[in-house]
Amino acid sequence: MARRAKDLAEAVAELTRHPSQSVQTRVGGLEVELRAVTSGQVEPGLGDRMAAIGPWVGESTDEILRIVREGRRHGGSAEPPDT
Repeated sequence: MARRAKDLAEAVAELTRHPSQSVQTRVGGLEVELRAVTSGQVEPGLGDRMAAIGPWVGESTDEILRIVREGRRHGGSAEPPDT
């Protein structure tokens, strides 16, 4: 069931907060329902992101997993340092 908003601005704000849930409101004499749609753009997957980081030539799967786990243990959200 769609949520209800008092006006269009509130409906857009609510949709921005919860894009997976539609919102209904009244605009002039029309009853409208707003919903978010995907842009068709797909976020790159892990493989694409890892390939963009740099060459992984020669590293085994175990070595890459070790590097990723080590980064996670050290806070892992910042950019890696230049070496």
